[in-house]
Amino acid sequence: MKIRVTAAAAAAALAVSLAACSGTSAGTANTAAASNATIPLLRVGLNLNVTDLDETKTIGAGNVTNMALETLEKFGPQGQLEPDLATSFSQTSPVTYVYHLRHDATFWDGHPVTATDVAYSLNYDRAPGSQVAFSFAGVKSIVATDKYTVTVTLTQPEASWQYVPAELTSYVFEAAFQQAHKATYGQPGTLVMGSGPWIINSFDPTKGAMMTANPHWWGGKVPIQRVEFTFYSSETSEALALRAGEIDFDPSITSPKSFAAASGATLLTTPDCANDWFGMNTSQPGWNDVHVRRAVAYALNRTDIIAAYGGYATPIYTFTPPSLLRSVASPPQVNALLASLPLYQYNLAKAKQQMAESAYPNGFTSTIAMYNSGTIPDVNQVIAAELAKIGIKLQLKSMPVTPWQGVESGPAAQRSTVFASGGCFQPDPGTYADFLGRDNLATGSWNIANYAPPAVDTLLAQGQATTNPAQRFATYSKLWARLQSDVPYVGLFVSDRVAALSPKFTWPDFNPWYWEGDYLLDIRAAA
Repeated sequence: MKIRVTAAAAAAALAVSLAACSGTSAGTANTAAASNATIPLLRVGLNLNVTDLDETKTIGAGNVTNMALETLEKFGPQGQLEPDLATSFSQTSPVTYVYHLRHDATFWDGHPVTATDVAYSLNYDRAPGSQVAFSFAGVKSIVATDKYTVTVTLTQPEASWQYVPAELTSYVFEAAFQQAHKATYGQPGTLVMGSGPWIINSFDPTKGAMMTANPHWWGGKVPIQRVEFTFYSSETSEALALRAGEIDFDPSITSPKSFAAASGATLLTTPDCANDWFGMNTSQPGWNDVHVRRAVAYALNRTDIIAAYGGYATPIYTFTPPSLLRSVASPPQVNALLASLPLYQYNLAKAKQQMAESAYPNGFTSTIAMYNSGTIPDVNQVIAAELAKIGIKLQLKSMPVTPWQGVESGPAAQRSTVFASGGCFQPDPGTYADFLGRDNLATGSWNIANYAPPAVDTLLAQGQATTNPAQRFATYSKLWARLQSDVPYVGLFVSDRVAALSPKFTWPDFNPWYWEGDYLLDIRAAA
């Protein structure tokens, strides 16, 4: 980001960002011919530790449960909404959404999926302390209005709400099962009770999980009879397992370059809209100074950071990827917006000048949390080295992903300044609001920067209060200007979605929205 750039430079930056985040740009896909033959077994590797299957306690549970638990809607290949457990929905007032459920869905135990189950599940997800409560910050009530109808009432209009019931934060499970196992729900031995295409048969947080095809799934025959998940402590060991033929598939690779070298696999890649960023807790000493934050924005060299990450990424100079504005504005309008904003591109001299203007001209020391997955430690080391050049000494506290999530979604004042990624849960410019505003300061939310000026809350509300594209673009233009001035977050790059699949299989429609749903349904045996 730079204090001022020419319109041409801004347009060039945007063009790169739009190409990287559009979801329609060409990626690398498995183009082998597909067979309709049933797959007896697919072995999946995951580089993470899933401590239980209850997403309200471990948001990473979705890495396993998205094959087993379903949502009211789902995302199609271009991010469009498609029916899932709900056959349709209607907006009956500016704050009221009514969902009509299919009548043929049953849980694995044979009980029907009813509106009572849906309302209970979503209310459970939005309860205080839930790690996925941030998706429901604007909800007033969720009730079953008859056996197959669910009504959601918001506290105020929210244009992006339509996407929430398709997100991985909104899984539906059997209410009676959870109520009967409140103390152990999601844990080994109890597991969960869903309605999806695969039934979870076993789960061990130290080893993995196993699923088998649901013979009574409402969607028809399930193409893979058995799915085995194995948890790995590193992507290197996972890559070596793929090379040795011990696993067939890794759905989410964070270090593509090193993974490809170690595994020998040809990777599947697709442009995504999830941004990697550096978030600063604006309530803590040092980070509470806007000149320090601007200095950080100047000091972080995206070329070096992307190299440490392992490539497969495009630099970005705003917190929210510009591509997400395409639903409310034309490319020339977005170009003009970027040209009007301070885009703090790498400039060490300007970084030092901003530090000199701050209350910390000689720098300061700060401990920040990092999760030890893939190349994340390497990226943090580069960030620490670059900030050391302007006097900011970072002490890196390494921890597993799940405890890290607990810190960052804990009490707002204690959230650590961090390098992190994510935010694109839906194709709407409001999706990154999950990291901003008063509503997301509550425990279980993700305002890592502890950033909630009243004016920003007003703009967030205005951005959701109408579906009129021109009005929304005008509001988000003001919001972006405020964010680029205050710099609670420094956007660094947009990374590709990357997966690895054995040549025994093919995935003809690999797309950036697969992660939100039961993507294994799209994998076929190679002909």
